[in-house]
Amino acid sequence: MNAVREPDPPHHDILDVLGTDAGARRLRSAVRRTEPTARLARTLHAVEDVAGVTRSQQQVFRTIERLTGLRHGELQTLTAVAGGATHHREVARRTGQVDAAAEATVDWLVGRGLLARHHHPQAGASSEPTLVHVTASGTVALQQAEALQVRLLDSVLGALDEEESARLRAAVEQVQDTLGPAAGPRPVLAAGLLSRA
Repeated sequence: MNAVREPDPPHHDILDVLGTDAGARRLRSAVRRTEPTARLARTLHAVEDVAGVTRSQQQVFRTIERLTGLRHGELQTLTAVAGGATHHREVARRTGQVDAAAEATVDWLVGRGLLARHHHPQAGASSEPTLVHVTASGTVALQQAEALQVRLLDSVLGALDEEESARLRAAVEQVQDTLGPAAGPRPVLAAGLLSRA
């Protein structure tokens, strides 16, 4: 009996997700050439520490969501529009969302009265308004979310002494400076004190 052997499935390298542009090719090459160093244990601890910070940040965002009724992405969208984004594609670029998600979020915020639509100055009056701006209610929502974030973070920092608080701020600034703009858009919550997009 001759069994027909199925061909092996094509091999996909996990690094294929990086894409095909020149930067991705350089990164893929660097990862393939790199061998673990003596810093590996320290690096793994840092990865876990960063994951812990991310979990803490998510807790803050969940608390703000519970208290305001607005998800983090919706607050990011409001912040982007308050910062000058007037179209959903510009919101997508500023927040790191895909265009369709930004468009859906903008539509939802318009429906809630936190954003309003207006015409482009060069568009005819008979066309659909495609640009958006923050309404007075949207401004209040952003201010409330920012105040909540400040209070939540202040309570966390209140548990630290002055030296611990200074070390934490220095470590966060060092990570931000090291990652720089190549790390992609920084998440923002609300325009003003805490936003550094």
